Amino acid sequence: MVRLQPLSNILWFSSLVGVTPFLSPNLRFRVANINTSYDGSLILCANQQQSTNKHTSYDRSLILHANQQQSTAETKEEKELTPPAIAEMIEVSFLNSCLQLSQGYVDVLKLFIVAVKSGHELSISLSVLNQLVEDCPVNSAGRDLMKEEKALRIEWMKVVYDLLNALNPDTKVVDSSTDDDNEMSDKRISQVVQAMLDIKKDKENEEVKSGGEQDATVAISNLTVEQALECSSILSDLNDSITDPMDKAFFTNDIRVALMTFRVLSEEELCLEGSAGNTNSVPRPPIPGTN
Repeated sequence: MVRLQPLSNILWFSSLVGVTPFLSPNLRFRVANINTSYDGSLILCANQQQSTNKHTSYDRSLILHANQQQSTAETKEEKELTPPAIAEMIEVSFLNSCLQLSQGYVDVLKLFIVAVKSGHELSISLSVLNQLVEDCPVNSAGRDLMKEEKALRIEWMKVVYDLLNALNPDTKVVDSSTDDDNEMSDKRISQVVQAMLDIKKDKENEEVKSGGEQDATVAISNLTVEQALECSSILSDLNDSITDPMDKAFFTNDIRVALMTFRVLSEEELCLEGSAGNTNSVPRPPIPGTN
């Protein structure tokens, strides 16, 4: 059974990273009223660590954890993410994440990944999800996206889907549709995902050898694109073989999205640690005067 994520998780996240003004009026209203729908246990986990990599130079890792227990004042059924809502978040966060990446920020890219991950958790096939994004009435760019922009968006979505499928075969989302025009893209993504899995295995082996001193999850989450290229002969060889500037840009972005997906998964796990199955043990900020 697929566990649905509350709509508040992704919408509150979006309000924090600054994409709320681009949402439809209905979703903006929900963002503004999330605190009245739950018992106030919305926890923001912020990672303020600085990185020397230009694309992660200011890494505010916004990962949201919400208490699932409804307040006594809110007795209606908990709102869950719907495919159209997920598609809207993908549409809104994509272009904003591109703009932020050009300035060295990764906040909205994480929102994009969280939105795509939500589609995977609802077992929505990639082709269906992409079509929902294409048909989304919201146009945050104020123009039609160029062919290359649409290609980059679906490529990022596929990286997230393929990596999640590889990490969790039991929840694999299969897409029966095929597109021969994307053969080169599919091959590139497949190699990137395989390289990520190899790096993950190497980091896990290093953790075992160090007796747990070197945390594998932290290690892979903190890798930069350049470090990933050094860690993987697959990535290094592929990087050397690509001569077209556009293909090179797609390739490095595939690596970045894959690494950021690992980071999102790691931070979600950290936020949920110790609270699973016990709504009374949800981590809360240290506010003076409260328990």
